[in-house]
Amino acid sequence: MSGIQHFSIDLADSDTLEAFYAEQTNTDTQFLQLSTGAAVLTAQSLDLQGIRLLRVSGTGQHLWHDRMLSSEWRFAVLTNADGDATMGRTELAPTTGHLLRPGEEAPLRINGSYTTLELTFSEMLPKHMGWDCMPGNLAKLDEDVSRALLQTANMAFASTDCRAGNPAATSSWRNVFLDLLDLALMPWRVDPKSRKTTMRHSTHSDLVHTARKLLLDRDAEHVVDVETLASSVGVSRRRVFQVFKSELGIGPRRFREVVRLNALRNHLLRETPESNSVTLLANDYGFSELGRLAGTYRKTFGELPSETLKRSYRREL
Repeated sequence: MSGIQHFSIDLADSDTLEAFYAEQTNTDTQFLQLSTGAAVLTAQSLDLQGIRLLRVSGTGQHLWHDRMLSSEWRFAVLTNADGDATMGRTELAPTTGHLLRPGEEAPLRINGSYTTLELTFSEMLPKHMGWDCMPGNLAKLDEDVSRALLQTANMAFASTDCRAGNPAATSSWRNVFLDLLDLALMPWRVDPKSRKTTMRHSTHSDLVHTARKLLLDRDAEHVVDVETLASSVGVSRRRVFQVFKSELGIGPRRFREVVRLNALRNHLLRETPESNSVTLLANDYGFSELGRLAGTYRKTFGELPSETLKRSYRREL
């Protein structure tokens, strides 16, 4: 599609969010909200004849988990963060490049306001350009390259010709971003012996990934027990707590609760007071103490479960 597209997505609407990232970045994205209040993601997308340029902004305390699907690569930088952002145990900055290739996964934790710049392109492009990149998700970028990426993206989004989808203009901007990508991907292309700036994930991320899969399985309620979880991933109970806190900022019990809270909210937004009730849905997601649920839910999302249900109903009118 030519020209610039604009998006505003309620992050509680997981179906729309997942469809957005699948279409724009060929990524399977999972999102969990930890912060108070409604969370909205705003984005601008620009197709530069095979390179999709995406600028995304949001605010809050969020956990993301991305898995790149087939055929494409995604390169991203955090252009602005009023707070902290980490991937695994690595703190992200505007000079931190993030590269995902088909089948690769990465967890992201953000607290505060943030803006990211993402470029998605066919896996055939690196082959055509001779970008023979080594493994590793994160690498330190040259400051001038990072600055040039941000400034050039801002100019492209502001370009009247790009907004109108002018073919000659988009072709010109595509060539500019090809040159910038050639420089930005250099840390992945240097000799392994001299590659000191690359920041690869440790086995911590592997452990969290395995534990997340178990905790996200609603049919495996027994894994809520941390002892069982520790046994399932082959580490000590203490180790599970340590890794979850360092990678995600919360413990495994809190993570499981957050998963169920977000799932409940997503369901509430798709029901009406006439078709379902908070009590029935809460029980379905394992919340038996409605008083405690109300307080925890409001602390996380800034409203009561009943208010979410009514808000969904009003939105349908």
